[in-house]
Amino acid sequence: DDVAAYIRRLILTGVLKPGTKIDQDAVGDALDVSRSPIREALVILGQEGLLDVTPRRGASVAQLTADDIVDHYELVGVVSGRAAERAAELLTDEQIDDLGRIQQAFRIAPDNAPAADLSLLNDEFHRIVNSCAPRRTRWLLRLLERSVPADYYEFANGWNDSAVEHHQAILDAITAHDPER
Repeated sequence: DDVAAYIRRLILTGVLKPGTKIDQDAVGDALDVSRSPIREALVILGQEGLLDVTPRRGASVAQLTADDIVDHYELVGVVSGRAAERAAELLTDEQIDDLGRIQQAFRIAPDNAPAADLSLLNDEFHRIVNSCAPRRTRWLLRLLERSVPADYYEFANGWNDSAVEHHQAILDAITAHDPER
């Protein structure tokens, strides 16, 4: 998982460009790992569509299009929406209060708050919402989320302001026990 996360980050941040062959020796040196976990990571990333893997020839970075990225986030939205529907039906008052506290902390975070702090708040908010989802839905969410670095949002200007608005809309719907909203 660590090797896949390392290579995934290099791809999604543009360090490794489409068509670039993955240098397994360089990855091994960077992470101090043998070839076995590297080969396993390449298979995982190939299944995710980030690499083109050719048996006995290695792996190279796949060409990702804007549509690929949009589709990914739309799928995350659909699955997350299903989890939020369940949360609106099933969360306890105590859990809703916890969401409110997290949302308040997110709202009052200073503009220069460390990205890691905001990421933790975001993760905690969604952990509570997603806790109500059926097991397969949670599995699918984890699969979709791990295929993008956890802090990938840092590349989107104004992410934290958007997150505050989106979290508030989710919290309002859950508080109203309105799964359709």
